[in-house]
Amino acid sequence: MPPRPLDLDVAIYRDRVQVTNRATTTFADQRANHEFSNAASVVAEPRYLEDTIVRAIRQLAHEDRAFMLCDPIAHVVGCETALDESERYIVESALHQSGMKTVVFEID
Repeated sequence: MPPRPLDLDVAIYRDRVQVTNRATTTFADQRANHEFSNAASVVAEPRYLEDTIVRAIRQLAHEDRAFMLCDPIAHVVGCETALDESERYIVESALHQSGMKTVVFEID
């Protein structure tokens, strides 16, 4: 059986990341262990953002066993402030490092 898409909403705030599996509505709210934002940028420290995203996705995987059979697709549905082009690249890179195959940005 081929993997089916995993449809995630990813919301990025200055001190946390929230991830929701759209199919199962499983939700993870992961606080950052290390600050990834500063006054000038939501994504000032990409490695800390990536760490927070990975921990949120692991929370979902632990709670949702169907998660393991999926081919992940992430939708970044919102950020605390709008991202510029370089910040979008950083977020996309962090999601790819987290195992996301496709990233669709729908920034509010």
